[in-house]
Amino acid sequence: MDESRPDFVHFLECLSAEAAQTYEDQWRDLANRALEPNIFFEPGFALNAARHLPGAGQPKFLLCWEGGRVEARGRLLGLWPICIPKSAFPSIARSWRHEYGCSCAPLLDSACALVVMEQMAAWLRDNHPRLSVVEAPLLIKANPTYAVMRDAARQRNLPFNPMGQYDRAALDATLVAVGARDFVSAKKRKELQRQFRRFRELGAVAFHMTHDADDLRTQIEAFMLLEAKGWKGRKGTAFLNHPGSAAFLRAMSRTLGREGKCRIYWLSLDGRMIAGNIVLLDRRGQAYFWKTAYDEDYAALSPGVLLTMDMTDRLLNDKEVEIVDSCAIPDHPMIDHLWRVRLPVADVMLGVAPEGRFAFNGLLQREKFRRSLRERTKAALARIKAR
Repeated sequence: MDESRPDFVHFLECLSAEAAQTYEDQWRDLANRALEPNIFFEPGFALNAARHLPGAGQPKFLLCWEGGRVEARGRLLGLWPICIPKSAFPSIARSWRHEYGCSCAPLLDSACALVVMEQMAAWLRDNHPRLSVVEAPLLIKANPTYAVMRDAARQRNLPFNPMGQYDRAALDATLVAVGARDFVSAKKRKELQRQFRRFRELGAVAFHMTHDADDLRTQIEAFMLLEAKGWKGRKGTAFLNHPGSAAFLRAMSRTLGREGKCRIYWLSLDGRMIAGNIVLLDRRGQAYFWKTAYDEDYAALSPGVLLTMDMTDRLLNDKEVEIVDSCAIPDHPMIDHLWRVRLPVADVMLGVAPEGRFAFNGLLQREKFRRSLRERTKAALARIKAR
C-alpha cells in the first residue's frame, strides 16, 4: 500500500470531542509517531480542555484514517482539532486555539504527512464550500509541519501566507558542560547568589521536582493557590478564578502525570511552595515550560528566577529532554534573558482551493486589519490605565 501517492484515498470524518474520545488509543498511537509532536493536541490535554474550558469554543476533530471507508478504518493518520464557522460568506476555519495552548500544529503521520495534509485541505473545501482559508496559529517555522503546509500549498497551487511572526525563547537541553550560570552575566550571578543567601536567612530553602501522578495532585493545588494570590488572581486570569479552568488543570495534570508527561519544579521556604513551574513533556525529547507562578511577598528576592535557574540545570542534565519551548510571549522580561535559543513562530494562513485566491486575499486583509485594530485597542487601554 503506497501511502505516498498523491492520489491515494483515505477516509476522513469530522467528530465532536465526545466522539473522538472513542478513538483515544488510536489517537495516542498517532501522537507517538507524528511528524511533529504537539502535547497540546494529544488526547490527555485536548480532551480535558474541550471538556472543561467553556471559553475555548467547541472544536470539531478532523480525523484521517487509513482505508477508503468507515467500515474499513485502519490506522489513524491525521488529527486536526478545528473550529469551522457557519457562514454564508467566504470564511476562515481556525485550528483550535485557546489561552492554554502554545502550538496548533495538527498531528500528521510522519510516513505520509504531505498526503494527509492535502486531503484534509480537500475535505474542508469539498464539505464547506464557503470556506476559503484555514488558519494554523503558533507554528514553529523551523519545524516540519510548517514545511508540510507550505509544500502542500505549492503542490496544489493553494494560497499560503504566514502572519504574526515573532521569536520565542527556548532551551537547547543537549548542550554539554554548561549550566544555567553560564547563561547570565557575572553581575547577575552575584546578585542571584545574594538573593539566595537572603532566602536561607528566612528559613529552610529547597528546590524540588515532582512528577509522580499522586504527588502532582498536592503540588497542583499549591500552584493554583500561589497563582491566585498574585497578579493573575487580581486580574481574574488565574486558574482558580474560573471553576472550569481549575477543573481542566486538575484533570489534565492527572492524565498526563500518569503518562509521565507532567512535572512541577518548585521552590519551598520552610516546606511551603513560593515559586512553581509546570513543565509538559512528550516522549520524543520535546518539553514545554508551560506555566509559572511565584509568591509576590518575596518578589525582591526573585524566587521565580532562582527556581528557573535550578530547573534549567536539571533540564540540561535530563537525558530524555532535547529542547524546551518556553511558551513565552515575545520579548519576555525573564526567560528571554536566560534561554538564548530562538524559535521563529508564525500563524499560517492556508487557502483550501486554487480558484479561491481572490477570497483568500480579501480574508487575509480583513484578518490583518482585525489584528491591527486589536493591538491599537490594547495600547490605548494601557495608556488609559497608566494615567
